[in-house]
Amino acid sequence: MEMHSIEEVRRLACEIDAVVFDVDGVLFPTEVTEGFYDAAGNPVRIKTRSYTDGQGVSLLRAIGIRVAFVTNEKDDHARAVAGVVEKWNTLPSSEKTIGDGGWPKVSLYTGMGGDKKVVAAELFLQEFGGSFERCAMMGDDLVDVPLLRRVALRAAPAQAEKVVRDLCHFVAERAGGKGAIRDFANFVLEARGIDPTALPPQ
Repeated sequence: MEMHSIEEVRRLACEIDAVVFDVDGVLFPTEVTEGFYDAAGNPVRIKTRSYTDGQGVSLLRAIGIRVAFVTNEKDDHARAVAGVVEKWNTLPSSEKTIGDGGWPKVSLYTGMGGDKKVVAAELFLQEFGGSFERCAMMGDDLVDVPLLRRVALRAAPAQAEKVVRDLCHFVAERAGGKGAIRDFANFVLEARGIDPTALPPQ
């Protein structure tokens, strides 16, 4: 297990300008409810998430940190995260011009697992001239390790596999889908001495 001083981790939290989040196990809990069908009789997989995490994404965007989500799922299986990202990207703050109160769009990459998550992150960072040296990532399982090893600040939700937690600088108090992203956002704001109540509303 790597040991990281709190001073080092706070420094990294002050330097990042981008963060990549895994989806299942980070934005959504690791459980999926099946056995439901839509009006046309098609099977529907139910995923839940925390609005607390949505506010965490907004806090990160409000201080200029660019956000991306990367998942191995695609097509209909990625419908839940696509809907959430679309919602965030249609907030009033997302419609304004960056520099005039607007926030950068949240990026989403689907069908990208393992080493492909690194490729997705490279595409994301190229969008705005970012670098792995100023990027964070939160993941929960082995599929996230290749990308975790590339970024400057590695984070995990509380329920992440031990091998992943041991690799990370920051481990949230809450589980994925239940506040882990908000814990990360709160830590970044705290490290930077930013009062979240002073930030503009979304």
